[in-house]
Amino acid sequence: MKEFILKRERIFHFLSLAIIALSLFLKVPEQKLGTLITGILCLLILSFFKNQKYLIWVYAILIVAAGVFYYVMTTGKLNSL
Repeated sequence: MKEFILKRERIFHFLSLAIIALSLFLKVPEQKLGTLITGILCLLILSFFKNQKYLIWVYAILIVAAGVFYYVMTTGKLNSL
């Protein structure tokens, strides 16, 4: 599985970025969070397979930030977006 993903790394990278871009156009917060986390997790897995330690930390922080942003959006403090 690892070899398959690394062989087609550019395709998976592009699809991950497309999923992240798709999350920008969704209105429902649950769908937005789900697609955003899916895209970031795909990038995290690619970084893990390529042994890129710094990017693993960056993507992990982005996942936490997405969760915090979702919490702020759903509690009503940032509903104007």
